[in-house]
Amino acid sequence: MSLTELLLYGQACASVLMIFGWLVAIKINNTSYVDVLWAYGVGVLGFAYLFLEEEKTDPNRLIVLQVLVVLWSIRLGTYLLSRCLGKPEDSRYAYLREYMGKRANAGFFVFFQIQAFWIVLFASPFLILVRNPNPLGPADFIGLAIWLTGFFGLNIADRQLARFKQSPGRTRSEVCETGLWKYSRHPNYFFEWILWLGYLPMGWAASEGSFLIALPFVLYVFLTKITGIPFVEARKLEASGDTYRSYVERTSSFFPWFPKSKNTDS
Repeated sequence: MSLTELLLYGQACASVLMIFGWLVAIKINNTSYVDVLWAYGVGVLGFAYLFLEEEKTDPNRLIVLQVLVVLWSIRLGTYLLSRCLGKPEDSRYAYLREYMGKRANAGFFVFFQIQAFWIVLFASPFLILVRNPNPLGPADFIGLAIWLTGFFGLNIADRQLARFKQSPGRTRSEVCETGLWKYSRHPNYFFEWILWLGYLPMGWAASEGSFLIALPFVLYVFLTKITGIPFVEARKLEASGDTYRSYVERTSSFFPWFPKSKNTDS
């Protein structure tokens, strides 16, 4: 099968998955699970791409890539699922529902299909990674070290935030400024970005490896301009007001850096 055919079949499957998800979301009046479908969807499609193209790569490389995509998908999908189960609709999607009004169901259909496209977009690098025919070497171990740094970093960030949210007597207006969150307003997104950077040295020797250079730029825009930071910060400003506004003024948005003094004028 050609790359184009694999991408088109992947898009068809992802679109069907998201139609099913959209129908369920209408029934339960909760669209939060779209994130769960996206995370599991990328993992399943990425694994499928590796399986279908397995003869084009070294067997040991194939095993490493399969483990990485499955581990990433299960961790993120399960984490997101735990945030959805038994809880009201995520504030980001509740805002969209209110904004779209009577057109919400149709609007969410389009949104779910955009998510289907993003499934294919983030699974597609594995079509390049699996076409590296070389045995595992130094570049791969560098990539794996970068990937593991991102994986453990985002797990630490998520746990620190969860611990903060579970603090006795905490109110929704309070802001997490401890641990990694002292140096970045979104350390989980930053380390997610680092994790995906690890794939560059692992796939650079593939015939289409140079296309992977677009990965960090696409993911950065995705996290900081489209679906990540803007929605999260808009809702947090509503909940925390001046407290979060002060945090924004002192703390780097994405790349970790030393915070400004509370007494520093903006």
